Amino acid sequence: MNNKRLPKIAVLAGGYSGEAAISIKSAYTIVQNIDRSKYTPYTVRIDRDLWWVELDENTRADIDRDSFTWKDSEGVQHKFDAVFIMVHGTPGEDGILQKYFETLEIPFSTGSSDSVRLTFNKFKANNKLRAEGIFVADSIEIKREEVLSESRMSEIAQIVKIPCFVKPNKGGSSLGVTRVEDTIHLREAIEFAFETECPSVVIESLLEGREFSVGVAPDENGIPIVLPVTEIITENAFFDYKAKYEGESLEITPAKISLEDTAIIQETVMKATEILRCKWMVRVDIILVHGEIPAVLEINSVPGFTDESILPQQLSCAGIKLPDVISRILKGILE
Repeated sequence: MNNKRLPKIAVLAGGYSGEAAISIKSAYTIVQNIDRSKYTPYTVRIDRDLWWVELDENTRADIDRDSFTWKDSEGVQHKFDAVFIMVHGTPGEDGILQKYFETLEIPFSTGSSDSVRLTFNKFKANNKLRAEGIFVADSIEIKREEVLSESRMSEIAQIVKIPCFVKPNKGGSSLGVTRVEDTIHLREAIEFAFETECPSVVIESLLEGREFSVGVAPDENGIPIVLPVTEIITENAFFDYKAKYEGESLEITPAKISLEDTAIIQETVMKATEILRCKWMVRVDIILVHGEIPAVLEINSVPGFTDESILPQQLSCAGIKLPDVISRILKGILE
């Protein structure tokens, strides 16, 4: 088959957040595992000032953002048939890229812009899940312009209780997250979270229990299936950046839990992704409160896909090869 006739797939990497380095590694994994008998992949870097497509190790071409096309050395314009979004954080997980591709009518590998925007907003997503009967932590949202007075700190402590977690409301990879053990450090933690340039911060009550993470991916027919459960064990205060990406955690797949606990966790994961209308590859973080009640901590609409990431581990455990799951997604969005 002539490669020129194969669908051209833009694999997006980079982004505007502190997760750009992880994104580049995730995109590399996708590009290396795309079935090149079916698709022709191109790595497309997304930076604030410039978007470009990598043609080989020494050649790249600028992307025309008005049309998401590029021109080769002979001036011939090329377009992409589909986009595989591997940009973590903004603009890949907050709906910005999704809205852009919806406008251009180019199919992409995540849920809709509305779905992705909602999952990225921890406060709104948790409120939606709570309203639908999913157990989540009590939380308060703090806007950047709010005055952090002593009385306000005391009020927050009374509502969510101490210890608690302070997080950027829109962000991932546990960047800017602090576990607060006493009220005197609450303001400091809020200011630290705002350093991520997030417009608001969410303060959540502490939920204690064993922590798990569960992926969702398509089967051969494009139907979402829940992957094996992974237990996260770390001596850190929580599953932070170092625990996720620098080996300071133990990830056990499949988790050593009962069939009953496995079923209730997977059922909660599937219900949560259905409520938030997630699509294709998703990862949900869960904590089993009191050893029996699954609570949703966070939903990742563009989960990490590096060698250290959880989702590829779960796919391997389920006997699903990376090229196969990528092809299932591309087949589904191109249809």
